[in-house]
Amino acid sequence: MQLQSRNHARRRGAILTAQGLRKLNQAKSQTEIEQDFKRYTLETLSEKTGLTPNTLSKVFIGSAGVDKRTLESCFRAFNLTLQTEDYLYLNPQMGELAEIRSIPHSQQLSATYLSCDSAKTPCDRSNTTQTHKKHQPQDYLQAQPPALPGGQMPMDSSLYINRPPLESLCYKAIGQPGATINIFAPKQMGKTSLLARILAHAKTLGYHTVSVSLQLADAEILQNLERLLQWFCTRVSKKLGLANAIPNRDNILASKSNASDYFEDVLLANLDRPLVIAIDEISQLFAYPNIANEFLALLRVWSEQAKQSDADSNLWHNLRLVTVYSTEILLPVSINQSLLNAGLAIELPEFTPAQVQELADRYGQEMTAQQTEQLIALLGGHPYRLQLAFYYLQQKTITLEELLENSAKSVALYADHLQQQWWNLQRYPDLLPCFTQIVMQSSPVDCEAEQGCQLSKMGLVHLQGLQASLACELFRLFFRDRTQHLKIPGAW
Repeated sequence: MQLQSRNHARRRGAILTAQGLRKLNQAKSQTEIEQDFKRYTLETLSEKTGLTPNTLSKVFIGSAGVDKRTLESCFRAFNLTLQTEDYLYLNPQMGELAEIRSIPHSQQLSATYLSCDSAKTPCDRSNTTQTHKKHQPQDYLQAQPPALPGGQMPMDSSLYINRPPLESLCYKAIGQPGATINIFAPKQMGKTSLLARILAHAKTLGYHTVSVSLQLADAEILQNLERLLQWFCTRVSKKLGLANAIPNRDNILASKSNASDYFEDVLLANLDRPLVIAIDEISQLFAYPNIANEFLALLRVWSEQAKQSDADSNLWHNLRLVTVYSTEILLPVSINQSLLNAGLAIELPEFTPAQVQELADRYGQEMTAQQTEQLIALLGGHPYRLQLAFYYLQQKTITLEELLENSAKSVALYADHLQQQWWNLQRYPDLLPCFTQIVMQSSPVDCEAEQGCQLSKMGLVHLQGLQASLACELFRLFFRDRTQHLKIPGAW
């Protein structure tokens, strides 16, 4: 009886469809605009809807089912009525993530958890992202309005812009025994979206794929090599469906040699196909240089073992690695840079003018070459900033002319993004004097090589030799207000 009751309760769990989520997000965004762009937090949303922050997270992320009345409360708070096409019930016979992935693709949520982390994720759409022709975007957007940009782009999104030859280089490399691909760039440059497409391509080759994010590891794990190795081996085992192979003794994997033996004798020995392991957020280890050096060195050893010539007897031959890290967290000098440079290094570039124009076409936005230049001057070629601009233009939140004015209204649209840049910069006070001078001058500023390089890695400036200029004019208005009152030696 208890089991039946539990199944019945799960049957009642509901999630928003893609249409329902878009409707709710658009109403929320419109309300924020009417409130002078005052953004909702989980706490303020909780006050508005009468729901707990935890419940709201489930509603907006779709990580678990909720009662239908909960969805109705969310819609009612924004003067919406929940329609039957706005939600669906979860299947009581399957686990929640499997339930979500079993939804017809046209109804899937465009949320970040729908990635290629699981072997169950469909992977036969890896080449569909570029099939929309130049004159089709408006029809596409009418049938499937774009979601608010942020996080990984859905695999079937027509708004994903390839950056040749990066994708093809990665697809070719992942087919090589012992391949290591290192993807790095500032946040919101498209690292996770590229990673998802690499894993999807690997699946078309018949490979096993596993994605592990170090962001899920607690600080107590990251600062202890033994616990990190135990955690890492456990995560990989579970994602491969080999949880029963995990030793009962907690410390059995707590050394590099034991972890290597476990990978070879247990994991790789049980797989009949190549295995791609993607490790996201490697930068979480940068706060613990000794641990970072040990862990990265171990990955390099595994990669080298995989390249040995005797493929028939070498189980490591089936291993491929992909690491991803954000460059805002500056690499401490005590970390061996060469450990991050092994294999194919992919530093994601900004969009070119042609790619910006292509993105505009896909959003159905007509722009002249001059307007494209002005938009790049304002926002840089940064994918997220551009996606957000075209989203708001498509939603008619702002006109192109208003956006290009670089007014307070433009800055308000990017409030969260700009504030994150400011927080990142404040972590490195030694960079403030140089950056303040760059903000205050419209022409390039001479700066020390190390400081210029660090500011460039953070995505704040563009470098030409030893001269630095702001990465985009949007930064100038925002940062001028925050730096002009600082009493910094050398700044003016």
